[in-house]
Amino acid sequence: MKKSFDYIICGAGASGLLLANAMIEDKFFRNKKILLIEKDKKSINDRTWGLWDNKTNVLDSILHKSWDNAEFIGKSFKKHFLLEPYKYKMIRAIDFYSHFLKKVENAPNFEYVNASISEIISNSTDNYINTSIGNFKAKLIFSSLPKNDKMNLKKYPLLNQSFIGWTIETKEDVFDEKTMTLMDFNRNQKDETRFIYVLPFSSRKALVEYTLFSEKIISDQDYENGIKEYLNEKEIDNFKIIEKEKGNIPMTCFPFEKSNTNKLIYIGTAGGWTKPSTGYTIKNAIDKSKEITSYIKSNKALEHFNKRNRFWYYDLILLDVLKSTKGHGYKAFSYMFKRNNPIKILTFLDEKTTLFEEIPILLSVNKIPFIRALINRLAEIIDRIIRRPD
Repeated sequence: MKKSFDYIICGAGASGLLLANAMIEDKFFRNKKILLIEKDKKSINDRTWGLWDNKTNVLDSILHKSWDNAEFIGKSFKKHFLLEPYKYKMIRAIDFYSHFLKKVENAPNFEYVNASISEIISNSTDNYINTSIGNFKAKLIFSSLPKNDKMNLKKYPLLNQSFIGWTIETKEDVFDEKTMTLMDFNRNQKDETRFIYVLPFSSRKALVEYTLFSEKIISDQDYENGIKEYLNEKEIDNFKIIEKEKGNIPMTCFPFEKSNTNKLIYIGTAGGWTKPSTGYTIKNAIDKSKEITSYIKSNKALEHFNKRNRFWYYDLILLDVLKSTKGHGYKAFSYMFKRNNPIKILTFLDEKTTLFEEIPILLSVNKIPFIRALINRLAEIIDRIIRRPD
């Protein structure tokens, strides 16, 4: 016999826990039975999350650090800027898991189990999950587990945002703890898009990440060599590694949301919540979780809640450019930050600009590869129209 719930959330990562928290905070769900399933214990600091934000949110109570200043470094220029009205915020995974899992465990209508999910069955008659400890059914299932969709990589290019980061501690004061480095492109691109990202916690402690936007994943040693080269450039040679982290985020405009139904909703990266052009997910997860709860309360069709907008098309063209320019992708970001107010760029990447504000940003990039990408996309659309049967 399958144990029954109103809702099941598969996965206690960022999207799963933020959705659970949105339900806990909303009195509408207090009489609903909700199950959260996660295979891992979530007891280690396996990653960090960063975001720029200009308002308070549910993460503020567990911030590890925030910054009021940032810098962007291109091949031939460096721009230091005040982030106001934004702050750049950083959260450690262990603090995130501990905080939100405690809220789940204290919620009387929630049940939390550690189990592996082997299968999700969702069709017109059934909606249940097979796990290593039993089977569970629900009226509505939310899953952060990727569906095994075969992506059309020609229509929707896929790049990997892959990285390795070291949290290091030095013997001397070497970091400006008031300024984070958003992107440092002043390094060998090696036919990809490569940059350094730095979050300084103090003058002697920082997270230094070597990041790629690429089709292929390089070896761990290559990432770590990139970090060593950066530290050597900064003449930082007397340090110890406190922690390491490693990750890979898919950057794609593939329409994951098309797999959604009114009984099964994909969330997080599996649901297309990751911003394709930057790889940032966690702020979208906060907003999407609120949107989902609003849809449930209003009885709107959930399968339609994740709609495309014009920013999706901007991201698609940028991914085309990053894929086709082979080592020159950094120019797109460099021109945007060099020729525009950086705050306006962050607002644009946050999808909060108006079309009038976007025009000068779109005109500031290296135009030829973008025009080529746009022409290719238009040609595909025209070709599909011509080939479409009457």
